[in-house]
Amino acid sequence: MLELGRVILRLEKARRELLNTDPGDKEKLLAASRKVDELIVEYYRTKLGPKTAGSGAGR
Repeated sequence: MLELGRVILRLEKARRELLNTDPGDKEKLLAASRKVDELIVEYYRTKLGPKTAGSGAGR
């Protein structure tokens, strides 16, 4: 559960960076957006991790 909290904190930091990025700077905007996307995937992998192999119990 501690790992999930860390991922959430990193995701929120990346989200703030995305929101603070100048919309005219397409390269930085795309990089920040990709970072948020990667962290969303990491969040779900951490949250669902080894439980996905089972019957779904405990979700």
